[in-house]
Amino acid sequence: MEKLTILFLCTGNSCRSQMAEAVVKTLHQDRFIGYSAGSEPDLGKFPETKGVHPMALRVLQENRIWTEGLYSKSWDQFIQQKERIDFAFTLCDNAQTEMLEVCPVFPGQPMTAHWGLPDPALATGSDEVVRKVFQDAFFLLKRRLDLLASLPFASLQQNALQNRVDEIGKVDAANGAISG
Repeated sequence: MEKLTILFLCTGNSCRSQMAEAVVKTLHQDRFIGYSAGSEPDLGKFPETKGVHPMALRVLQENRIWTEGLYSKSWDQFIQQKERIDFAFTLCDNAQTEMLEVCPVFPGQPMTAHWGLPDPALATGSDEVVRKVFQDAFFLLKRRLDLLASLPFASLQQNALQNRVDEIGKVDAANGAISG
């Protein structure tokens, strides 16, 4: 089977989308090619890590997930490649409406879904409290990506695949079940 390409989209491209890209590149590289991008990436926010939140990198490394080469980037560079992208998933939770208004248009392709989850970069408290918020986001993204990788793509019709991809975006962090 040919690898499918996934683009994960967030506003800053510093946490959630970076973690999703890294999970794909480490655990699902046999089925997918993963990229991440943002509407407003800020390389100056974390210059020592090229715009990637240091806690996101820490959590990824603690879970033995690939981090080499991660950097914050704009989705503009992917617009020219839209024919080669199979899936585009938005990950911003509170900004879902805003993201839908500013997300680039991918006519006909790729398949899109909203896989929103709270922004771990907004976590406050001790280092351990913030680390746990990032860890929870990581495990939710990993669970969703494991579910995506388990889909029988060859046997699913387009509308059935879209329904499954949408359902995966509703997987709850607490128990891994579909919520809502």
